[in-house]
Amino acid sequence: MRIVLAVLVLAGLFGSGALAEPTACELVSAADMSTVLGSAVGAVADDRGGQTKCTYETAGGELGAPYAEVQLNWGDGEAGMKGAGIMESELGPAMGDLAGLGDQATTVGPMILIRRGDDLITLVISGIPDNTTAARSIYGLIDAGLTKAAAP
Repeated sequence: MRIVLAVLVLAGLFGSGALAEPTACELVSAADMSTVLGSAVGAVADDRGGQTKCTYETAGGELGAPYAEVQLNWGDGEAGMKGAGIMESELGPAMGDLAGLGDQATTVGPMILIRRGDDLITLVISGIPDNTTAARSIYGLIDAGLTKAAAP
């Protein structure tokens, strides 16, 4: 968990954007995330200081139950990926690239960092057998929502 925290701190050091609409919980509803995770989950928002975050978990929050976090840091895409690159020398085997997600994507343990244009999307997914497929589904929902929001 220290690794995840270090990368998020590095990404946060460079962030200064104002919170933009829509929020993470609007981009990926609890119903959509329930479908992705294969289990009913609720959504709790945490939107502040240039980021929007939504945490999804089962009602009981049982250990090992399906769980996800979606966080968007507006304007932090490049800095976040640089932060992940800095950590690569220390983490090597715990990291991996994910082709086809956004403009650039990498995994750091259970965390997935995705650069979409200028923005950084951070996903944490656990309690399901295939995090990569879930990440692709979640990114698809986020991308569609942001594309729709940007349309005139």
